Amino acid sequence: MKVAIDIRDLQIAQTGAKTYLTQLILAWEKMPDASICLIDADTKAYTGKNSFFKILEHIRFQIWKQISLPQKAKQQGCTHLFCGDFFVPYFKQGLKTVVVLHDAFFWQTPSNYNYFWLRLFHWIGVPAAKKANLIIVPSQYTQQTVLAHETFDSDKIKVVHEASREYNEAILENDYKKYSPYFLHIGVLEKRKNLPLSIKAFKIVSNKYPNYTLVLAGNTPNKQNLNDRETILQTIQEQGLEDRVILLGYVQANQAAALYQNAFAYVLPSKNEGFGLPLLEAFSFGTPVISSTNGALPEIGQDAAYWVNLDEGHVEHEEKNNKNRSNKEEGSKDKSKSVKALADAMIDLIENESLRQSLIEKGKKRNLDFSWDKAATQIYVLMQTC
Repeated sequence: MKVAIDIRDLQIAQTGAKTYLTQLILAWEKMPDASICLIDADTKAYTGKNSFFKILEHIRFQIWKQISLPQKAKQQGCTHLFCGDFFVPYFKQGLKTVVVLHDAFFWQTPSNYNYFWLRLFHWIGVPAAKKANLIIVPSQYTQQTVLAHETFDSDKIKVVHEASREYNEAILENDYKKYSPYFLHIGVLEKRKNLPLSIKAFKIVSNKYPNYTLVLAGNTPNKQNLNDRETILQTIQEQGLEDRVILLGYVQANQAAALYQNAFAYVLPSKNEGFGLPLLEAFSFGTPVISSTNGALPEIGQDAAYWVNLDEGHVEHEEKNNKNRSNKEEGSKDKSKSVKALADAMIDLIENESLRQSLIEKGKKRNLDFSWDKAATQIYVLMQTC
């Protein structure tokens, strides 16, 4: 078996998708019996904002994916083709095809996608995925959600968990201590990440504990309909937190490592996650996590995170401190239940160090259940038998 790997997505992928493909390739390259071939597009992908050129890029992408990619794979003597970006060739040209569906957002939140791109996914991506020999998803949640929306052959959809990446870069230990103690979020500033909620919750925390800061690191998304940066900036201003909320923009891997290392806690209020890599990233650095119960997050974190039900506004954690909070800031009474629930969790970790240490230990233990070597081996074996 020789596997062609489509790496065009590395030109444009941000955070999770880029980490996924990069870490799998590194793991496969370490496997003595693995035979892989990296195939990239001949031309650079367009990443600008012009609508006309974006549509042209979508068309060019499909020409690459459906025609050029399988031809190149055959020319390299490959037997299998691995595509980690939702799209796989419809006409397989004698190849066994494997596609990764990182989440079910195309079905769950179609309004977040450009109309033309959404149509391409349903007209080309879905039929091609149905013809694929193997479909990889990162969680049982994603598997179940995909099957609830589409009539795929369930036997072809296999769950392979992701993992936190290995940080080989020198860690900058002191760069971010000036913000300490701080709550942290690292990720693209998408609406799905629910960061304005974190800011509003942090306002309550800041009123009681003014020495804490909130650090948000991440790119502005390329897709304007996903972009939450302006709302985030507006929320910071409305809450009067210009000097307490730090927007760092994109950070390199070693900078992310330093941020995780020095954080008091990681806050993940996401509305939906197909897997939730930040959970494991934080676990790996011994950073306790406060997380929503949305998407695949509870499946991945299990008992190692402080869970907050942001839909109903109540906190769910077996070790949560139930002490009376009648002395909370008067202004918090006007906040939504979700804002108060998240603020309660953040304050709980400040006031309950034994709980925080328990979460740190549980997170480290849970992180040991995941590795990219394990994921790469699982996928490679599945490809051999598909």
